[in-house]
Amino acid sequence: MLKNGSSYIKATIFIIGLCAIYLLTLKGGIVPSLLFACLPLIVIATAKFGQKQYYFYAFFIMNYVITGISRYIPMKIGVIMFALSIGILVIFFLKSIFQTYDWKRGFNLLTVVWFIWFLYCLLELFNPLAVSEAWLISINGYAIFALISAIIIPVIFPRFKDFHWLLILWAILSILAAMKGYWQKNRGFDAAELHWLFVEDGARTHLIYSGIRFFSFFSDAANFGITMGLSMTVFGISGFFMKTRWVKLLFWGAAGASCYGLLISGTRSAVVIPLAGLCAYTVLCKNIKYLILSGGLLIVILFILTQTRIGDSNPLIWRVRSTFDKEDASFKVREINKEKMKPLMRDKPFGIGLGLSGGRMERFDIDSKLSKLPPDSLLTMYWIETGIVGISLYLSLLVIIFIRASYIAMFIVKDKQLRNILFSIIAGLAGVFVAAYANDITTYPNGILINILFVFLFVAPYYDKELAEHEATA
Repeated sequence: MLKNGSSYIKATIFIIGLCAIYLLTLKGGIVPSLLFACLPLIVIATAKFGQKQYYFYAFFIMNYVITGISRYIPMKIGVIMFALSIGILVIFFLKSIFQTYDWKRGFNLLTVVWFIWFLYCLLELFNPLAVSEAWLISINGYAIFALISAIIIPVIFPRFKDFHWLLILWAILSILAAMKGYWQKNRGFDAAELHWLFVEDGARTHLIYSGIRFFSFFSDAANFGITMGLSMTVFGISGFFMKTRWVKLLFWGAAGASCYGLLISGTRSAVVIPLAGLCAYTVLCKNIKYLILSGGLLIVILFILTQTRIGDSNPLIWRVRSTFDKEDASFKVREINKEKMKPLMRDKPFGIGLGLSGGRMERFDIDSKLSKLPPDSLLTMYWIETGIVGISLYLSLLVIIFIRASYIAMFIVKDKQLRNILFSIIAGLAGVFVAAYANDITTYPNGILINILFVFLFVAPYYDKELAEHEATA
């Protein structure tokens, strides 16, 4: 059945290609037509001789650095990343001409959950307040990539070593990001970064009374801090369980570099990620020794930050401590904005449409009181754009994902190294979604990175079986 379905897809692509060649011949002449006609041959040759993981590794790197590149070369990041996502999907289907895949790996609870969310986002197109152009811009980040990744990543990464190399690549990128932040702090900003700060108004949120917030090659300091908090948690925990010494040292190096990056970003909500992650890990590990060590460390950190003034003379420590201050001006502004939003959202149970929260309304000539109120966080943005119905559905689906992923890690996976990698990922993601109360966590690279990590939590039982078989035959 799946084979026949694939044949229909190929036939449809072939017919569309013929129509495109015909139209190009009519409109542009023979040269554009020949170039377009050669494109499928190039793609098929690439699909035949290239390793599928390599395409994804390249996509992963591009996702991590594209916002930094866009500071030097103007580009539409969303359009490019969407095109690359579809490109990987096309190459993947073309590769099915030459080899068969175990498709059942791509159909699990995560696929069902993201399909439900995709359907809801699809229905948002018919929201009377929605703008189709804004919907098209936002739908990839909202639902399409999550669904595509849930289906194809389990098939693209059939072996544990493929997943392992992706983690290594992520660790290297995290170190590079922290190094770029270190360069900015000690060598200053380059011309493009200064232009962003002083011409594009980035200085308003990055040169503040408590000091400079550094942003590495990310879109802003908040995005940088969230990314560093996630990698710090994942590599800090999983580094203890790596069997290979150089990988262990790499992961700990990435965790240390990410901790430095988090601090210089000045993103206070990102501090919550490793702390919430440590809480999640103590629950997941079911090990008294780890529970006492991690729980004790967490209590000491929280006590120092909330009950003492140790290190207040250091602006980095002072910033971290202010995260827990309910009297903080930034915290109060967020709460005031949410109170203003509540009466405006009472008659909008399905929200105002994807891609229309905050100042983004102005691009489509929409005048609304909501456009003057910044959402400030992922959860608030989803509430405004998809309504109370949408945010309730999204949070319910997230709970299902975390419960199932935790069950897999705690009770299904037996390999110690793999199990603790899963614990570290769950802990990091739990921390990120706590931080989502105060920040948008879906900007590049975080949105795509989070969806990728979710998939590996669900494909882990296949890796566990592979590792068990390898151990039995070793």
